[in-house]
Amino acid sequence: MNIKLLALDMDGTTLGSDISVAQETKAAISEAVASGVIVVPTTGRVLQELPEEITDLSGIDYAITSNGARVTDMCRNKSIYTNPLSKAELKRILEIFEDFDLMLDAYVEGKTMVTKYSLDHLAEYNVPRQYWDFFHETRKPVADASAYKDYLLTHEVEKFNIFFRNMADRERLAAVLTQQTKLTITSAVENNLEINNPTANKADGLKQLCQVLGIKPQEVMAVGDSNNDYDMLSYAGLAVAMANGIDRVKAIADFVTKSNDEFGVAWAIDKYILKNEAQRAQAS
Repeated sequence: MNIKLLALDMDGTTLGSDISVAQETKAAISEAVASGVIVVPTTGRVLQELPEEITDLSGIDYAITSNGARVTDMCRNKSIYTNPLSKAELKRILEIFEDFDLMLDAYVEGKTMVTKYSLDHLAEYNVPRQYWDFFHETRKPVADASAYKDYLLTHEVEKFNIFFRNMADRERLAAVLTQQTKLTITSAVENNLEINNPTANKADGLKQLCQVLGIKPQEVMAVGDSNNDYDMLSYAGLAVAMANGIDRVKAIADFVTKSNDEFGVAWAIDKYILKNEAQRAQAS
């Protein structure tokens, strides 16, 4: 198989449990780029939150963010494709949210907007501890809840990332949204929900980029671990799941690599792109 594009999920895949990028992973990505493969971060994160350890690597020219709601040419600092929530969807979602005690993480035009209250109470909303510093560094707080809502209604919202004070509300909200809307509902970690436009997902963003670049699905390798990677892996000609991935993702994978803390992305790149898996096995 001739791989021309490598789509890499970030959290739980390219990033370790401490949300850093291992040197082994960076080296493998750089070698893949040097071999002529287009490497594309493909993430639920907003564009502004892509790790500099990835974006600073030479040859990382494109990014698929907000679960496919935005595709960016980073060399030209230009959006290739956007697929935000419609105003009607946005109004309906905000009405539904009023019945729940939630932390709303709104991905708005490349930035992440939150209320100051939720940012000051991350533990109460069960945000994983390893993300607290990251959230404080990257989120833009709005002091007043009413002003926050007004801001959302007057801007393009790419995605909602939701955390819950009461974890039982997670399944309840997912059920309500499924029954009353046609939104795309996924998750990246056990205690969140991610909400996009009905047609927005990583596969759609990947398809849009591949059409621009003239790359066929069978020339794509995708690596992921979670529910929001499922469609992307289904689209790719070569689907790789992480050992730490969920069973649903592993079930459709052509190959299950090592975990994100065992440089699983590097192993997969070596095996299918660089063809030097035996060298890595010997080194370890």
